[in-house]
Amino acid sequence: MNDASSAVIAAAILAGGDSQRMGEDKAALGDGGASLIERQVKDLRDLSHSLPILICSGSRRYEALNPYDVQHVPDSLNSAGPLAGVAKALETAAAAGLEEGYVFVLPTDSLIPPSHIYDRLTGAMSATSEVVLLKGERLHPLHGLFSMALAPSMNDYVESGGRSVMGFLDDRSWIPVTVPRAWEPCLNFNTPEEYERALVRFAKMTSI
Repeated sequence: MNDASSAVIAAAILAGGDSQRMGEDKAALGDGGASLIERQVKDLRDLSHSLPILICSGSRRYEALNPYDVQHVPDSLNSAGPLAGVAKALETAAAAGLEEGYVFVLPTDSLIPPSHIYDRLTGAMSATSEVVLLKGERLHPLHGLFSMALAPSMNDYVESGGRSVMGFLDDRSWIPVTVPRAWEPCLNFNTPEEYERALVRFAKMTSI
């Protein structure tokens, strides 16, 4: 870890979606080997043996992750979208006494290794940023660093019916971090066709 990343006090993988358009659990996708979420967790563990890893998976539990010392956490509200997962991750970190710093958040439907995203985000951190978000051809608000200071207001926003990450950030300080355009299809996929395209594009990368 670099010096800036010492402010990151936990990582959270968002895996609570219903994956309706995919037709199966995106976290469990794989090629006969490790699942997508297991590869993400292993990469995070290679990055840090001690960083708390929170699996925001609603009621689902992934037994394959047990050897990696992760904590499964439910959403703050059922069927409230990914922001509820982020809110619960911040709340869980605060309950564990981790009251200052940032939580590194990423969705389970991402082929780019977490460590590469982590390096990009932490490299752009500043003392005044409450949130740092990834930006490819478009903004990816579920790949980011979220300040623990946001925990109370984010929880209130979700409980009041708020669902949009960018809606929550409307009057708050955040900065984008630009990544290679080749990453774009690999950062999010919602259908089998998009997943297959992401696999092809990822296989062609030389910088990962």
